[in-house]
Amino acid sequence: MSRILFVPVSGDCGSGEVQRCRLLADALHAATPDARPHFLLTAGAPPVPWPVTRLPASPTRAVGDVVAAIRELRPRVVVFDGNARVATLEAARAEGAETVLVSPRPSACRRGFRLRRMARMSEHWLVGVEFLAGRCWRERLAALVHGRVRVRRFAAIHAEPAPAGPLLARLGLDRPYVVACPGGGGHRLGGDDSRSLIGRAADALTAMGITTAAVGAPSPASAVDVARLDNADLMALLAGSEAALLGGGSLLGQALALGVPVVARPFQREQAARVAWLAARGLVASTPDDDAAGLATALAGLLRDEARRARLRQSGKALGLRNGLEEAVSALGRLAGLAAADDHFTAAIALP
Repeated sequence: MSRILFVPVSGDCGSGEVQRCRLLADALHAATPDARPHFLLTAGAPPVPWPVTRLPASPTRAVGDVVAAIRELRPRVVVFDGNARVATLEAARAEGAETVLVSPRPSACRRGFRLRRMARMSEHWLVGVEFLAGRCWRERLAALVHGRVRVRRFAAIHAEPAPAGPLLARLGLDRPYVVACPGGGGHRLGGDDSRSLIGRAADALTAMGITTAAVGAPSPASAVDVARLDNADLMALLAGSEAALLGGGSLLGQALALGVPVVARPFQREQAARVAWLAARGLVASTPDDDAAGLATALAGLLRDEARRARLRQSGKALGLRNGLEEAVSALGRLAGLAAADDHFTAAIALP
């Protein structure tokens, strides 16, 4: 029997849910091998180093397959990341499992607070800087009807940064440098796509004489072209940077929790709403520019403006941004009946 089943929204576009669940599974296993993670993923989802049951479509479209997998695996805890149907929540509860819904976007949050879902939920996690603003009316109503459901807010959930020295030596990267990364998804922008746009911006930054690490963005002219990094290495790369050019997805919240000054270019409507909220509160520099040269100019301007970068960092500190990994892993451990290992979670999470 698998103790913890992860059911992230998964597909070809966007991978924040899968990567977050992988991070939680890795940290749980580091704390106690008895966690026994298992994943339900579509064929196009990023790989994970854990047992996987493949679905014919994303979990919200393959409801019958998710229900069948839950009945077969009989997990102690089911973590739905991104969305969950009432039928899959009901199947998990019918097997005696605790259920956690992770909502990384306002639309997912609104669906999660619907009363039929809350009735079948153990905990509802809101992951995103914008959720620190306070409770919406849906949450207030849900609290009145289903007050037993624990609601947790996380600005971000990410790995602790790996040691920077070995990473920079392996990449051949010297300080000072900036990072350009579109995030995990390959979002379309008219006839362009986010990876190509950010890659060309990295090229433009390099042409300006700015050492640039392009992560997940093809950029043959950049100083460092990194196809993929695990989360601990990516956090180390970001933490050591002077500034970053990012999309508006989950990576943005992780960078802000690390205190990185960011120029954010949203690639989806909900990303745009998030970036606008952050920009209005002085946490990011935003740009709607679809031109690579314009994005590079925006980041170069931020790099030259030390006072503005200091203000961005200070705004993040004032909002209390932090990494919620320790709290999240401890909560899952308790729900899964691994409380005896709880004392070991902090030490295990701190390992690179």
